[in-house]
Order: sequence, then C-alpha cells, then structure tokens
Amino acid sequence: MRFPIHIELRRSRLLFGLMFSMHAVAGGCLLLLPWPPTPRLLLLMMIAWSAWRSLRRSRVRGLRLAGNGDLDFLLESGEMISAAVQPDTAVFSRMIVLRLRSCDSGRLLSLTLLSDSMPAMQFRLLRLWLRWRAEPSDRFAGGV
Repeated sequence: MRFPIHIELRRSRLLFGLMFSMHAVAGGCLLLLPWPPTPRLLLLMMIAWSAWRSLRRSRVRGLRLAGNGDLDFLLESGEMISAAVQPDTAVFSRMIVLRLRSCDSGRLLSLTLLSDSMPAMQFRLLRLWLRWRAEPSDRFAGGV
C-alpha cells in the first residue's frame, strides 16, 4: 500500500434506505396502537427527531490514512482533524463502524460506513488498514 491513502466518503444509499424504512415501520406501528392521541403524538415526535438525526448528512467528508497508524478526517468545512482509532471499532465484510476520538478536542465520533459509502477498492483498503495497521493509541491522559 502506498501512504497516505485518501478516501472520499459519500452518503450510503443502503444505510439511508434502511434507516428510513425502520423509522417508517416504527411510526406505522405506533399509529396502529390503541393508545390515546397525546402519548402517540409524543412518541411520533421522538421518532421524527430520531429520523432527522440519523438521516442527515455526516459532517465527515473524507479520511486520510497514514502508514504509521495515524488517521485524519476531513470535515465539510475543509478542516482536517487528527483522530485516534478506538479499540471498539468494528470491521465486517460489508460494514465498518469506525469509532474515532479527536486528538484536538477529545470528542468521540462514530461513523457507520457501508460498502457503498466509497469505491470498492478504497473500502477494501480501509478494512485492511484497520485490521493490520491501526493499533489503539494511548494519546490521551487517563487512557480513555
């Protein structure tokens, strides 16, 4: 592999469809319940808020993988932020749940990346990099 590897992320149509479907099913089930209108309306508002939060675009537009295990993510504003890959990152054949902690602010970020979030070769490279190159780094005091 030649480093650094730049990966441009795009919105996953599959993940969008799954999230939309699950929220629609939850709302439909709630409407069928024989409950008074007030609790149903409150729960529908919570489902709508959850749908809005999960269906909006991610602020992360790209990733930069380095050969030494460093990872940077590119925000929509163009700002590049260094991050540490967390040990609870999960790598599957068609999905990656990428858990990052920003080195600047210490803020935790979770990205769900499906195989249609990037070109197939880049998805494969990211999976390989996460499995073999990235080691959980102890960049923060307290080891958290």
